[in-house]
Amino acid sequence: MRIGSISGFLLVATILAGPAMSQTPRTGGAGDQAIAGVADAYVKASLAGDVKAMVALYTDDAIEMPPNQPAVRGRAAIEQYYVKEMAAAKLTAFALTHLETVASGDIGYDVGTYTQTVTTKDGKAHASTGKYTVIVKRSGAGWKVAYAIYNGDQPPPPPAPKS
Repeated sequence: MRIGSISGFLLVATILAGPAMSQTPRTGGAGDQAIAGVADAYVKASLAGDVKAMVALYTDDAIEMPPNQPAVRGRAAIEQYYVKEMAAAKLTAFALTHLETVASGDIGYDVGTYTQTVTTKDGKAHASTGKYTVIVKRSGAGWKVAYAIYNGDQPPPPPAPKS
């Protein structure tokens, strides 16, 4: 797993986004809180290494936009992406700070920051911070991630030496 990819291990993920970036969290109504709940479920599933639970939070046609690589399109591809990421390293700490979470009709978003620690197979822990934006769509009685983009605050690592 590349360190740049490690810094974006999140996501998402399940973290939801918006335009105004203040230090005072902006959430209010029940819809906003439900969207933040999706993010909390993502954090819990990520820390447990439960890819199935993570991917269940996405729409079938979701798009994950990890740093330093092409977009990952569709729930099946997102599942493969996370299986590969989790095979390379374990997420050992992960927390989100919601800056703004809003529901409006059948669309919502969450914008925030994250901190995480990923431990690679060689036992090295890599701590990082970053920011995210997640757009969600109402799906039945709940919300699902439609788009997730995130990136680390640290510069990307140098390319691996060629063998």
